[in-house]
Amino acid sequence: MAQQSSSTRFEKDRKVFFLLIFGFFLYLAYKILEPFLNTIIISILLASLFYPYYTKLLVKVKGRKTIASLLTSFLMVFLIVVPAIVFTTALVEQGVKSVSEVQTWIKEGNLQKIEKTPTFSKIKELGKKHLRFLDIDKLDIQGTLLKATKNFGQYLLSKGAGLLSNVAGFVMRFFIMIFLLYYLLRDGPDMLTKIKYLSPLRPEQEDRIFERIKAVSKSALLGTFVTAIAQGVAGGIGLAISGIPGFFWGAMMGFASLIPVVGTAIIWIPACVYLLIVGKSNWAIFLAIWCIVIVGSLDNFLRPFLMKGEAQMSPFFVFLAIIGGIQVFGLIGIIYGPLILGICAVFIYLYQVEYAEMLGDED
Repeated sequence: MAQQSSSTRFEKDRKVFFLLIFGFFLYLAYKILEPFLNTIIISILLASLFYPYYTKLLVKVKGRKTIASLLTSFLMVFLIVVPAIVFTTALVEQGVKSVSEVQTWIKEGNLQKIEKTPTFSKIKELGKKHLRFLDIDKLDIQGTLLKATKNFGQYLLSKGAGLLSNVAGFVMRFFIMIFLLYYLLRDGPDMLTKIKYLSPLRPEQEDRIFERIKAVSKSALLGTFVTAIAQGVAGGIGLAISGIPGFFWGAMMGFASLIPVVGTAIIWIPACVYLLIVGKSNWAIFLAIWCIVIVGSLDNFLRPFLMKGEAQMSPFFVFLAIIGGIQVFGLIGIIYGPLILGICAVFIYLYQVEYAEMLGDED
């Protein structure tokens, strides 16, 4: 009996020792991969999004996985990476230029000229009537605008300089991402099978989690960003037609579309007010109609279409997930926030299924 007890204890100690060693090397592996963790996660999400294209190419190249994976990786580069680099570079350049033009316009005394117009006087009177908590007469509009544009310009320059100084790091991560994407597309199903084998969860639970990750990355993220891009492009066209720099402010409109309730209105309403003040009332009316009908319809029809299905998330929760994600993870939180919230929703669902009887008894 004592020998059996000693044997059981030895077996238990051996398992604990194995788990400690295993945990130690897992920690070391994590520290080695930590600098590339964001790249790995983005590669996994991209592989999930582009896998349907990979399967179609696989049929066309007669089952040659290497060729299909290479072609899909190149497709991703031309559809996402190249446009993103061009857009970011142009955005910083146009942003600095727009800020400089606004500062020059203010310093030339154009703001004082506008303040003397009847339209501005009417807007000022409306402000006094409805915004009584503000002493509008004492507001230093010119000083405030100059300070705001200066700070914004410095922010854009610092971000642009940061991007340029980190070119080597970006190039390295870019090639790692392409390398990972290639192998994830080619060997993804085998990797997934091994992960499922190691998981203690039931097969149906595993399938549910992986389906949710795919659904969130495809529907919620795609719906959010494609809608933002579409609204930014449409808004930029309307602004350019109205005589306002379309590229930069269209991009700002795209970012603003992520904000619930107010959305793109935070950009186009001030633009319309500006056009009214400078005497371009016809263009102000045109821009308002354009943004309400064209830009607004994209939010009302395109977003629900792209986010349809079981991965559909409330715009309010998407917004909270994006803002919270940015606060915790930085800019990459735009992706992590909705993804984590979506996976959390799956575990809540699995909990409801697993403990349905107990939850029902308590009711």
